Amino acid sequence: MPNFIALTSAGIEPLLATELTELGATDVNHKMQSVYFTATFEVAQKICLWSRLATRVLRHVTEVRGSEKDDIYNGVLGFDWHPYFTKCRSFSVEFVGTDKSIRNTQFGALIVKDAIVDNLREESGRRPDIDKENPDIRIQARLFKGKCKIYVDFSGPSLHQRGFRTEQGAAPLKEHLAAAIIKRSGWDEKSPFVDMFAGSGTILIEAANIHMKRAPGLNKRSFPFVKHPEFSVFKYEALRDETIAQEVSASTTFIGFEISKYVVDKAMLNVENAGLEDVITIAQQDASKATVSKSLEPGWIVSNPPYGERLGESIVLLSLFKRLGLNFKQNYENWHVSLLSSQPMLIKLLRLQKSKEFKLKNGQIETILTNYHLTPQQCELSESAKNGKYYLSKDGQAFEGRLEKNLKRLTKWAKKENIECYRIYDADIPEYNVAVDYYAGKIVVYEYQAPKTVNANLAEQRLLDVLSILQQKFDLDESTFALKVRKSQKGKDQYQKEDSKFHRFTVNEFNAQFYVNIHDYLDTGLFLDHRSTRKEFASWCNGKSVLNLFSYTGSVSVHAALAGASRVTSVDMSNTYIDWCEDNFRLNKIDTKNHFFQRADCLDWLSKSQDKFDLVFLDPPSFSNSKKMDRTWDVQRDHVEIIELVKHRLHLGGEILFSNNLRNFKLDSSAIEALGFVIKDMTKQTLPEDFQRNSKIHHCWKLSLN
Repeated sequence: MPNFIALTSAGIEPLLATELTELGATDVNHKMQSVYFTATFEVAQKICLWSRLATRVLRHVTEVRGSEKDDIYNGVLGFDWHPYFTKCRSFSVEFVGTDKSIRNTQFGALIVKDAIVDNLREESGRRPDIDKENPDIRIQARLFKGKCKIYVDFSGPSLHQRGFRTEQGAAPLKEHLAAAIIKRSGWDEKSPFVDMFAGSGTILIEAANIHMKRAPGLNKRSFPFVKHPEFSVFKYEALRDETIAQEVSASTTFIGFEISKYVVDKAMLNVENAGLEDVITIAQQDASKATVSKSLEPGWIVSNPPYGERLGESIVLLSLFKRLGLNFKQNYENWHVSLLSSQPMLIKLLRLQKSKEFKLKNGQIETILTNYHLTPQQCELSESAKNGKYYLSKDGQAFEGRLEKNLKRLTKWAKKENIECYRIYDADIPEYNVAVDYYAGKIVVYEYQAPKTVNANLAEQRLLDVLSILQQKFDLDESTFALKVRKSQKGKDQYQKEDSKFHRFTVNEFNAQFYVNIHDYLDTGLFLDHRSTRKEFASWCNGKSVLNLFSYTGSVSVHAALAGASRVTSVDMSNTYIDWCEDNFRLNKIDTKNHFFQRADCLDWLSKSQDKFDLVFLDPPSFSNSKKMDRTWDVQRDHVEIIELVKHRLHLGGEILFSNNLRNFKLDSSAIEALGFVIKDMTKQTLPEDFQRNSKIHHCWKLSLN
């Protein structure tokens, strides 16, 4: 009997091996994304009609020992190709695998193609046509470990294409994966079947066809095996008749839910194309609110809910999964549930004890199918859970309580001060080591990198609690939320991508407005911990000439100009920040005639400038090794040097407001006093109300030149 290979997706191989055995295959052996088997020609045809899990079936015709170009050419040339070309005029060659001598699959395909052409031309004197788009026969060579196995296509275009789907979403679930999910769910093929996220209707249609014993291959117009030498039209017609005769009428319920009316309409079109409009119903409903009749016997819920690539990017899903878990517990007792997801942490928000899980691959996405049985014990709910207070960690309630307390205090203060951006949580509870900033209705969460002593899974659970509580509190979506990780920046990581003006929005701070951007890089354009520092400095500026070094987006410069500074010069080595600074001036309708914007390394600019100023704002970074500088910068090492350079740019009696954020910074007071400065510590005075918990958030001094 001939040998075959059936192809499939990762994770489905054992299921496919079982299916092939049940259909009559022998010597079944599964490998990565493939199953090898032996079968008669008739059984192989049956497999093409009935397999729900294979994507392709190939027939093995010869094997070449050796991986050199000449080995493969001579081996393919020596095979009798004439029988396969009696009904075929064109062919194409696919080549899978590489070796030391064949490093390019196109080159491998060319070798096989030339050998077949030469073989047929020698046998019949006729050269077959090459047709890559629609050939009569496709040939595949698979090179592996010094052997090249040659196959001819038996099943044609991917078997997952059942022929009913004309409409699909952006990330459609392929039918063979849908069948695998249904198999792995443990559905008994007769109980009620529900899909809470119907999408294109694929899972429902596949389940209904399984229940009704409809062979998925019957919709195929033709298979390549009809052109193989052993093909008998009479035997094949008899096989089709036998296959059709096995179909039975539906005797259970198939229900789908989908939140979008547009998607419901497209899914129902697919259902109609599959001839199942009398079997499947799909209603427009939010999955977290969807219920079925209480009279319906418990069955199976099998769904492919939306994933989200990362927790921060899937913020809206947090609330969905919490509400979905409540819906399951309140309305689906004794049902079985199977959910496919690439985000296991989202699944944890269901607060259900899993019974089994299976790894599957949806295209290029690694996913896990998780099974649950909603026993009465699983469905028990505490009073707080009934009210939507649903936490993964025992400390979740404490975090929410502290957040509410902070908001109650800070909201009134911010409104009184005309402030729209402030910190509402700053690692108040050690277990929840995050900072949460409020930006005029939008939220930024800074996740501080957990120490290695903290269990990674527990840290992620706590973060999930934080995000889900914030999402519910502020009704967040992807446009109003950002998650950022605070960690040591090394190499290229410390250089953030350029700002996108598309993501900017305006906020108020005292009497000024600023553009901020919470999405595009680590910082937002407004350092909140320097708010009081900006206000203090602005109070000195009326009628004064001002220099703002390391000006960033120019918030200090704007406040100085609005406070009546006669001249403001802003210096930063980033074009992005200098442009942003100018934009902030325009936003506040400040005439820039007497204000200047310099793109330069501050140290270099100070050493070359001849300008003099009354006031200087100096807030350098803790460290920098930017390629735009000729040297590295270390604020602890270099602060005296830069203050001496600034001294030469000051009028007599001039003042510097010097600050930085290095936690362990030590001011070299004796060296600075030796330069002629009087030092006044202003750290406590410039600590904002919303940063009172962390007195070391920054250091600040007023340096007055005698």
